[in-house]
Amino acid sequence: MLDRKPFMKVGFLGLIVIGMSLLLIMVFPPKAPWMMDGFFTPIMAFEFVHSQDEVKLLFGPANSPGQQSMIKAMDFGNRLDYIYMVLYTSFLFLFSLICVKGTGQKLYYAASLAAVVILLGDGFENIQLLGITSKINQLDFAKELNLLCGFTWVKWGGISIFFLIMTPYFFKGRIYSKFIAVAGILSIIISGLAYFNRSVLNELMGLSVALMFIMMIVYCFTHQTSRLEGEQLYSFPDR
Repeated sequence: MLDRKPFMKVGFLGLIVIGMSLLLIMVFPPKAPWMMDGFFTPIMAFEFVHSQDEVKLLFGPANSPGQQSMIKAMDFGNRLDYIYMVLYTSFLFLFSLICVKGTGQKLYYAASLAAVVILLGDGFENIQLLGITSKINQLDFAKELNLLCGFTWVKWGGISIFFLIMTPYFFKGRIYSKFIAVAGILSIIISGLAYFNRSVLNELMGLSVALMFIMMIVYCFTHQTSRLEGEQLYSFPDR
């Protein structure tokens, strides 16, 4: 019997990703003593700091109760993030493999590889973030800060590359699928602009990626396939 909803199982993994995302939102600190212009999420600001002075301003006065509370929340969130990164990169990895199986196009193996690179980038990024907070009052984290910039963009750049590789797949689908393709292209553009101009664009990049995940998870539950005369047709429920 033909499986008409090949993404259904990975869709349930996507729901777990959403649940973990909500948990991390509650765990990470909702505000900070200071953030760079355009930033409104402390964890995003932390990922994109450029100097030791920015780190000091972000976390507040040395050894103050506010600083210690923020360090504790950041560290807890970044440790939980190891679970999250495995979940969301597994979702991307499995999604792309299903696309390979459904289309026969080996191109989407490149998206699977991108998912592995994203996982590595995110993992090493967290090592730097935890290293910075452990040394924050010693002002001896220049090495971690330099590495942070590279690994942060390996992660975000890898996500953009994943969306880019998957764009042809979504464009071949019907209306909702094409919306995902357009959203992916917009996310890629925003990410490129954020790379050259650290600003509110970084926050918009994060929001655009979140939107893409939500749209892909919905796709997992709505996409149906059928095979007629050896061709794969794409259909979506009207309701």
